[in-house]
This record gives sequence, C-alpha cells and structure tokens, in this order.
Amino acid sequence: MLKRSLLLTMVLFASQSFAASFDIKSAMNEMKLSFKQAAEAQSIEEMSTAMTSFNQVLDELQQANYPVEKQALYNEGFDQLELVVENVEQQLESGDLQQAKEQLRTIDDLRVEFHDKRNPSIWSKLFG
Repeated sequence: MLKRSLLLTMVLFASQSFAASFDIKSAMNEMKLSFKQAAEAQSIEEMSTAMTSFNQVLDELQQANYPVEKQALYNEGFDQLELVVENVEQQLESGDLQQAKEQLRTIDDLRVEFHDKRNPSIWSKLFG
C-alpha cells in the first residue's frame, strides 16, 4: 500500500512538472508566432494586433514558475523585453510603423542573448 501511494505521488509530481514545462514551451511558440506576425505586418493595425498578442503571452510567462536557479535570469529577460515592447507600442501609437519594426530587432537580440544565457553551449562554458 505504501509503495502504491508513493508511486502515485511520484507520477503526479512528474506529470505536473512536465505540464508546466510544456505550457512554457507552448507560450514561447505563441510568442514566436506573434513576433513573426508583427515583423510581417503591413499596417499599424496589423502590428498592434500582433503586439497585443505578444504582450499577453509575455504577461503569462512573467507569472509562470521557473526553476529556482534560473528564476532571476527569466525575470531579468522578461523585464527587459517588457521595456522594449512598451517602446514598440509607443511607436505604433505615434503612427511610426517603420520605427516600431526597427525596435523588433532589439526583441530578437534579447531572445538570442537570453536563450544563450539559459542554455550556454559547452564551448562557452569551456572558453568563457
């Protein structure tokens, strides 16, 4: 009986852990799609819609739970991303589609930077 309840508890914790990481991955994919739609937008309205979706996913990701050892890294990245998204939205409100699209490059740069920090390559670990 004890073995059975212990096994059941382990399965429940494992499935919750898997579900949480799956949701984060799914949200990141949604964010990627919204980013692509914003980059390909031909009008301020299209880009505003895409950025609204992007911002909603960002809000969800900011509320998610992450491993303790990486929580600060995720928070830092999301905080920086939020500032850039605010700049993009300001550009859109002022009617400057081109400048808003240029701000998307900063978002992409942050993506590369924080994905590298989250999952550093073996070479960067060895050679700094």
